Amino acid sequence: MRVWMVQVRPLAAGKPPRVVLLRDGFAWLALLAPPLWFLAHRLFALAALYVAALMVLGAVLPPAAAGPLALGLQLFMGFEARSLRSWWLDLRGWRTEAVVMGRDADAAFLQLAAWRPDLARVAA
Repeated sequence: MRVWMVQVRPLAAGKPPRVVLLRDGFAWLALLAPPLWFLAHRLFALAALYVAALMVLGAVLPPAAAGPLALGLQLFMGFEARSLRSWWLDLRGWRTEAVVMGRDADAAFLQLAAWRPDLARVAA
């Protein structure tokens, strides 16, 4: 079973409410190519911060230390990229309303519909 976070954008001026299901867990693409994962999810500032962090590591530390730290940063991105996406949405005014479980997005949506039909109506 996978864990899904239900993010809700409240009603704003001219924008209807919106619900998004974000899967929690390890992201393989974020491990292998973090900037591509960030860009694919429209997290441009986080992609720029990641590239800047790598540049600082390469400029400040000797190569023997910068390499393992860069690999550690990539491993961290693999584990935390989805949480960083949720955090970024929180910064933009979205709220985490619920956490549901399901084997895929459809099962998680059905779980949400059974528990919070009001959010499921907005998500549909």
